[in-house]
Amino acid sequence: MRQRCRIFTTILIVAACLFGGVIASPAQAADYPDKPVTLVVPFSPGGGTDILARLVGAEVEKVLGQPVVIENRPGASGAVGAEYVARQQPDGYHLIFGTSTTHAIAPIISKTRMAGILEKFVPVSEVAKSSLILAVPASSPIKTLDDYVKAAKAGTLTYGTFGIGSTPHLLGAMFAKETDTQMVHVPYKGSSPAVADVTGGHISSVFLTVAALSGSIKGGELRGLAVAGSGRLESFPDISTFAEAGYKGFDNAGWFGIFAPVGTPADVLGKISDAVAKAVKLEVVAKRFGELGLTPVGSSPEALQTDWDQSVELVKSILAKTNLKIQK
Repeated sequence: MRQRCRIFTTILIVAACLFGGVIASPAQAADYPDKPVTLVVPFSPGGGTDILARLVGAEVEKVLGQPVVIENRPGASGAVGAEYVARQQPDGYHLIFGTSTTHAIAPIISKTRMAGILEKFVPVSEVAKSSLILAVPASSPIKTLDDYVKAAKAGTLTYGTFGIGSTPHLLGAMFAKETDTQMVHVPYKGSSPAVADVTGGHISSVFLTVAALSGSIKGGELRGLAVAGSGRLESFPDISTFAEAGYKGFDNAGWFGIFAPVGTPADVLGKISDAVAKAVKLEVVAKRFGELGLTPVGSSPEALQTDWDQSVELVKSILAKTNLKIQK
């Protein structure tokens, strides 16, 4: 008899726990957030991604009413931070500030730790689209993108980027293929050494972010030839786009977005994406984005999923067309 009572009591306890869990989840989602939210940046403090994450996080926390704590977990091209967030509870309290490099390029070219990223995360919101500038020394006889192509056909040109497998590396390889020219990629550990080498005449050109080149172009050390992005830049309206020069496929020059572990409730994702949309529309944020050559977005999870898918397909297409062999 006692044994039956124990079994019956156990069943009641288990049922109560299960029932409690069922009714608790929606309540937790409705109350989200009721504690600080951690936004992991998979790169070192002080870099472009970190600066952007802190700028957005500071405004998002005002909308959510809870602190957004920026936590840097650099290493392995973003894998360290991604693996950490993927292991957390899918409740919206641990997010990752990703990029098209960490969440579209790395999962395709990686044969090791970054290979499973696509299956571990769901999109929350696209924060901003980025642009790149192809630039040469101001002393170079190359004045236009057409001049650049002619020079590349006449002899080998070098172009520096911030790393192997980066967006400018892949787009540069695609440009060389489409123009049937010889362009040698020179990877650097960051943008600063690349800028130093091109201004010093050690390489022919650089293909870098607006933030990395802005000072050198405005200072007259470098000449911008073309913008890879969705349109002309407000800070450099005289630099035409690749599309205007007749080269298609260069409008997707990268993006920044927030992702959550798989299983995060849809209504929680919606609350975060709404907060991001409000934050990036603020004048102080939009102005800073413009200075960095970024276009504010603040999208729904579905919109980021669309751009995410398109970026993955673009990477696959470039690798197939150029026959690039990259392993990181």
